[in-house]
Amino acid sequence: MKPRYKILIVAVAGTLWGLSEIFVGDVFHRFHIPMRGAALTALGMMILIMARLLYNRLGTSIAIALIAGGLRCLVPKLYICHFVAIALEGFAFDLAWTAFRAADSGSPRRMWLASLVGVYSGFFAFGMASIYLFRFGRWVAGGITSTAVWTLRSGSVTSILLIGLVPLAVAVAGWIKRSYAAEIPDFRI
Repeated sequence: MKPRYKILIVAVAGTLWGLSEIFVGDVFHRFHIPMRGAALTALGMMILIMARLLYNRLGTSIAIALIAGGLRCLVPKLYICHFVAIALEGFAFDLAWTAFRAADSGSPRRMWLASLVGVYSGFFAFGMASIYLFRFGRWVAGGITSTAVWTLRSGSVTSILLIGLVPLAVAVAGWIKRSYAAEIPDFRI
């Protein structure tokens, strides 16, 4: 695949994730949807899965997360915690996806498992960064126990949502591949 297509996949996926954080997150916030962070994370994981199925390279998920976090950070105000959370989720997902060889196996179950490891690891890493690095008041007050409970609760909601979103991501990535395979000869999952 030509470098411009690789860059396009990363840029589009990062932009989609960032825009979903902004617009879907705003709708969730306005209507007081519970567990909105878990739902937004599930959407982000779905986008990462599609991108990794189209361009499976270590580091692409981190790049996508940095783009998404940068976009989310700019609207409506600069909140560094959003950037850090998205970046950590992308980093954890990237490592888990590569370690599980999720794309190589073609198994949605393995893709789901890699996503779960990324989600739980990313959530817990964000909690630890909130306590020890950024010293956010409510995180420090809650401590590690509260962070672990939040990680399990939010991660479990995300995992349930991903049961349906992983097959959808696989189907969409397959459709994109079939749609553009004739135009881009070396385009493969």
